Amino acid sequence: MIELVNVPSLLTIQDLGRYGHQKFGVPVSGAMDEISARLANYLVGNKDNFPLLEFALRGPTIRFHSSAVFAVAGDVEIKLNGIPISPWGSYWAKRGDILEVGTLKSGMYGYIAFAGGIKCEPILGSCSTYLRANFGRALKTGDILKLDYAILTGKEGKKLPEEFIPKYSNESEIRVVLGPQEDHFTEEGIKTFLGSTYEVTAESDRMGYRLEGPRIEHSEKGADIITDAIPLGAIQVPKSGKPIIMLADRQTSGGYAKIGVVAKVDIPKVAQTRPGGKLRFKAVSVEEAQEALRRRERTMEALRLFLLGELRAYKLKALGEEIIAFIKVEKKG
Repeated sequence: MIELVNVPSLLTIQDLGRYGHQKFGVPVSGAMDEISARLANYLVGNKDNFPLLEFALRGPTIRFHSSAVFAVAGDVEIKLNGIPISPWGSYWAKRGDILEVGTLKSGMYGYIAFAGGIKCEPILGSCSTYLRANFGRALKTGDILKLDYAILTGKEGKKLPEEFIPKYSNESEIRVVLGPQEDHFTEEGIKTFLGSTYEVTAESDRMGYRLEGPRIEHSEKGADIITDAIPLGAIQVPKSGKPIIMLADRQTSGGYAKIGVVAKVDIPKVAQTRPGGKLRFKAVSVEEAQEALRRRERTMEALRLFLLGELRAYKLKALGEEIIAFIKVEKKG
């Protein structure tokens, strides 16, 4: 068990989301930055989808009531019993130990994973918190959470290679696939969208990021459409001409024209942009977005196996650039 001694900001339980229920109007929800969340789980020997803690900007203070192995994902200072330790690594905590997670130096969301995951009662197959429907709730000081059973031996002491630690800037270029309502925008409107810098506003949350910047011009078809599905990363442009990027807690359908959809591989960059951060958009094809996602997933699988001890990482130089590669570990016997 763990006890939340101090909760200074929004803290929720998340996994990778609630799938299969959008036809009933139930949002997917889940971790805002699935890559950081998945890596945190890999570091403690979990599968991708184990429930973990997601915090916004500033992390909690936790007292352990039993032994556990944990990992913190994020650009943040952390201490175990007052002694600084590094994020992106797994550590053993014993009963009575205190973990302090500070304020993120960059990025918007951080994650804390525990070997075995957080024990919870799934709602529609997921432990993801969705506050608007009271699927779970925001955690508070004094809450006690149970951890699921896990064999802890060999889970501590893992470390993510430096080259693969996510680094999120507050100024990013985001790849988008134009459409599906591209014809609701003038040629000049699309040029404005792709040629301008937009700022994430303070009116942004887990549902969507509202952007401020040059107005995007609609065609004679206007801003409204017959309500249709809203995929992750859909960029709606209402009559104001100011885009909104729909994220984890997005509604399942909507009636504003969508100028584009963020390539899934770049969703973490969007989610980790703080209010005041700047985004620019680059059009790519569906095939380019798919290939980028395939490359990312190959890397994620290699990292999972590396942290399990099934692959070994080594560095080499190719065409003047230092890169990291993985080879399969030869098991004796």
